[in-house]
Amino acid sequence: MAGESFIPPKISEIFIGRKRELDWLEREVSERRYPGMPVVVTGVPGIGKTAVVAEFIRRFETRRQVIWIRCSEFEQAAPAFEEAMRSQIEDRSLREVVVVLDGADEISEEQLGTAFRRVVSYKRVRTVIVTSRNELKLRGESVLRLESLPEAESQSLIEDQFSNSVLSHESMLKVLGVANGHPLTISLIAKMARSLDPEQLRLVLDGHLYDLNDNSPAAKKNLIAVARPVIISANEAMIAGLKKQPRDIFKLTPRQYEELVAELIHDMGYEVTLTKATRDGGKDILASIKTECGDFLCLVEAKHYREDRKIGVSLVRTLYGTLCDFQANSAMLVTTSSYSKDAHTLQQKHKYQLSLRDYTDVAGWIQHYGTRRTR
Repeated sequence: MAGESFIPPKISEIFIGRKRELDWLEREVSERRYPGMPVVVTGVPGIGKTAVVAEFIRRFETRRQVIWIRCSEFEQAAPAFEEAMRSQIEDRSLREVVVVLDGADEISEEQLGTAFRRVVSYKRVRTVIVTSRNELKLRGESVLRLESLPEAESQSLIEDQFSNSVLSHESMLKVLGVANGHPLTISLIAKMARSLDPEQLRLVLDGHLYDLNDNSPAAKKNLIAVARPVIISANEAMIAGLKKQPRDIFKLTPRQYEELVAELIHDMGYEVTLTKATRDGGKDILASIKTECGDFLCLVEAKHYREDRKIGVSLVRTLYGTLCDFQANSAMLVTTSSYSKDAHTLQQKHKYQLSLRDYTDVAGWIQHYGTRRTR
């Protein structure tokens, strides 16, 4: 098969572990009774779906021909794929074909269904491997759900990623805790660490990204650009767990809750900035969005309270005062508990400027997380 678009990607990151998952893929592909039955590899963003499939291809698929197609590029690649498959129909010496459709969540369900049918219409296609953040429920599928790396494999990956950096035992343990077995997070922290001295890295791992004493605005901007994906990736893994156990939200620290709310709002289409942790309240998160009617800014305060601790009118009044001082378009208070009657009364008085969101709203945001971007 000619064409670089059909070649598996080169995974630059160090690959460690996943023996059980690779062995499972080998068994599933080898024991497919009916040609074209799909194998779906799924998991949260950054957990290593593409890397695992690429490593499987590298280790095991010397016996078969592999065609790798990025789902978002399928329409452009389809004519070349179909022409190549037709040219092989009469050549019985050629091997069976394994087709990888990578990134199914980047296209609609209808587009995926069309792509899948076009691929399996060729009898030489023995297996189709699909990677996706979301469960697909394809007919006859076998599913491999990637979970976080075990601690031993995470530590080995950290040691390799930080091989050129000075990492204390204390920092190693903190990276393990922050990454929570998430390969992309480990890679991003390692990338960030290359631009920091050991003390700055310690501050970041302690959650003091905005306290760094850096007199260079450009350097600080670059640092935040690298650090933000670390926060986002970690939160995506967190949200996947909260979808299964929503009440685990009460186990988060206040800062983790702020980061969670920031990511949920980002998922809605807003550009978000998580402000420096302070005790004065009023604007934990700045959420902005550009529309045809102009640019809008919402101040968001996140309150991680016990379920039985209602928010009173004083906090809502303080938030409204901050809104007036900051001259934003609106303000929102997001809590894990609920609000008093007086708090709701004040919100209704300023209903076009103030909004109150409680545990039920946040639980709903968590369940819908990820669906707005690809559907």
